[in-house]
Formats: sequence, C-alpha cells, structure tokens
Amino acid sequence: MSKRVEATCDDCYFRRASLCALVGDMPCPTFRACARGTLTPPRQPRLVARPVRPLQHATA
Repeated sequence: MSKRVEATCDDCYFRRASLCALVGDMPCPTFRACARGTLTPPRQPRLVARPVRPLQHATA
C-alpha cells in the first residue's frame, strides 16, 4: 500500500510564486497544487445527468 503524501504550503502555486500573504505552514482553502510551474485548477466533481421524467399536467 502507498501512503498519501500530505500537502504543504511549499507545494502551493501561490507560495512558490511569492503571491501568498498568509503566515504559517498549514494549507489554506485557496491551496492550488503547483505542477511544472503552472497553476493547476481545482478538481471538479463529475456531472451526472438526471433521468428525464415526463411532465405531469395539473388537473383542476
């Protein structure tokens, strides 16, 4: 089994580009992984289409 590597502020794009204004070494909510010197967008959840239901007409 492989162990998950904890993300650190040193792995953050903003810290590496000297754009981080926060003090400390805990990753913040704006953490973005630095990959090859570029800003990596956050992962988005996969969109799943809902099944289409026929319209129900209201009766008086």
